[in-house]
Amino acid sequence: MNLPRTRRGRVTAVAVGAVAAASLAGGAVAATGPSLPAGPPSDASQAGMTVINRTITPAPTRSRGFNGFQTVTVKAPRGKTVLQGFATLSGGLTGSVVIRSTRATSGRYVVNLVFPGEQGRAGKLHVRVQLLPKS
Repeated sequence: MNLPRTRRGRVTAVAVGAVAAASLAGGAVAATGPSLPAGPPSDASQAGMTVINRTITPAPTRSRGFNGFQTVTVKAPRGKTVLQGFATLSGGLTGSVVIRSTRATSGRYVVNLVFPGEQGRAGKLHVRVQLLPKS
């Protein structure tokens, strides 16, 4: 490798080389040290987690003015408690249904829907709830 002819160029080349050597040495040290926790996390099946999937066609159950509303509740079966839930809308026209809020309590997962102006095709609501055994 040829060094540059000017003093400034030589100093820059030496500095870049030093930084590259230090990063390689640091990478080797980091690769040898433990970067994961001591014990791997427990598997979902070992924890006894179950999943409930529901597909619902939204339809307003009550209205106020031009807007419609619906509350969808997925209850946990006996002996299970709700860990968390997810709700998504698919299909239908954009803005015909809006998920206003979701909440999870120990016994149920609740999704509040709004139908602004009750216009358009609603599509489908997909709800997935993760459950754990009561302890």
